[in-house]
Amino acid sequence: MDRTRWTLVALIFCGGLLAAAQFGKITLTLPQVAQAFDRPVTAVAFLVSLVGIMGLMLGPMAGGIAAGHGIGRTFLAGLVLGGAMSLVQATLPPIWLFSASRAVEGVAHLALVVAGPPLMAGASSDADRPLVMGLWAVFFGASLALSAQIFPGLLAAGGLPLLFALHGALMLVLAAVMWRIVPRLSRAPISLNPVTVHREIYGSIRYMAPGLGFVCYTFLFIAAIAFLPDALGRPALATILPLVTLVSTLAGGALCRRFAPHHVGAAGYAGTALGALGLALGLPFAVEACFVFMGLIPGASFASIPAWNAAPGDRARATGAIAQLGNLGTVTGTPLFAVTFAAGGLTALIWLTVGVALLGLILVSWAGARASGSAGAGVLNVR
Repeated sequence: MDRTRWTLVALIFCGGLLAAAQFGKITLTLPQVAQAFDRPVTAVAFLVSLVGIMGLMLGPMAGGIAAGHGIGRTFLAGLVLGGAMSLVQATLPPIWLFSASRAVEGVAHLALVVAGPPLMAGASSDADRPLVMGLWAVFFGASLALSAQIFPGLLAAGGLPLLFALHGALMLVLAAVMWRIVPRLSRAPISLNPVTVHREIYGSIRYMAPGLGFVCYTFLFIAAIAFLPDALGRPALATILPLVTLVSTLAGGALCRRFAPHHVGAAGYAGTALGALGLALGLPFAVEACFVFMGLIPGASFASIPAWNAAPGDRARATGAIAQLGNLGTVTGTPLFAVTFAAGGLTALIWLTVGVALLGLILVSWAGARASGSAGAGVLNVR
């Protein structure tokens, strides 16, 4: 494409913000959700995880379906299904039905996060594509930051029903606005055999490499924000560090206009490890530096999808791998940080961060070099 369709890019990004709010609307309102169902917070916390578990289980399947069904249709389906589930939740139904709606919402979320990146890549010019993919990479953090500002007013005005209803209505309105302008590609055969789908995606380094560069980031990011501020006795960092990372994530995408994505990702992991070592040495601003470099990684990871995969279907499959491996990191990171902190305190957390960052450096460098070598020569079998 010669020129970037910025209007379409902006609408897709709005869809990403609403997709991330599928997490935020429960995460940021857990006390109110617990009160609505007359249960302790610990008994409703699983409602947050249900969406991520669907991504962990079905990421590659979603990538395969999006590749066959078409990324545009998949994105629109995610908006409509997600909007419908939010409207169901606005009625505050019995907990079993609310839980079922969250599981279905996980499928809608997966459709959005799998179809969104290739859809944005297709709407951008070759020159703007790395920057556009860096923009997509900030959707989750940006949504949570906005939600933290908006939700208190909505809760005061109408409680959870208003919040859920507004979220659902916005998704449906966005689907209506995008209905005529989202490109529809021709359909292709779809395999629903999970073994076949996983073998196809994880047998190709070009599909797998973006996820391998992303998994250690998701392991570190949320868990580190959850534990490091309190461990350092600086609770204000919990709000500062995500904002720092948002800026550097955009920079990571922009840097991929000049450097290979895996080189930018490797620099991000190396800087993360060095920042953590600086923290161990008591250097000033070490934790901020750690998160500045960490922010380069998602920008580079999403920029690598179109860099190594030219066809929309291939990009959808690569995004399916990112969805699964990203959720693997998110699901495992916080529990392991909790166990490590309980066993060894701040020092143990620092060395865990260093170790995982070095593992990420190895993975992103190896996978990126292999994917770059195979990008012009078809799918490279890694077996």
